[in-house]
Amino acid sequence: MHPPGGGPAGHPAAPDGAGKRWTEADGIHIDVRGLPAPEPLVAILELVGAIRDATPVIVHHDRDPTMLYPELAELGWSAEPIEGAPGEVRLRLVRAD
Repeated sequence: MHPPGGGPAGHPAAPDGAGKRWTEADGIHIDVRGLPAPEPLVAILELVGAIRDATPVIVHHDRDPTMLYPELAELGWSAEPIEGAPGEVRLRLVRAD
């Protein structure tokens, strides 16, 4: 995990209200559960747009973010569902090659 107010070198810190962010071995996690629309979409796209390397993003969401997928494709990213907690939609976002 990174200290409040700053991310690891090369990775952005979360703006206030943009979902909780932390770093684990599998990538940068962002939890947008409970945020009103369109905040989850905006927070995820801001994070993806700020990553300059191949670090994956793990999204923790309340529902399947169907409007996110075409936006990710335009940015050169793809999403795959992964196992999450009951009632959670968890996605692994990766930069497409």
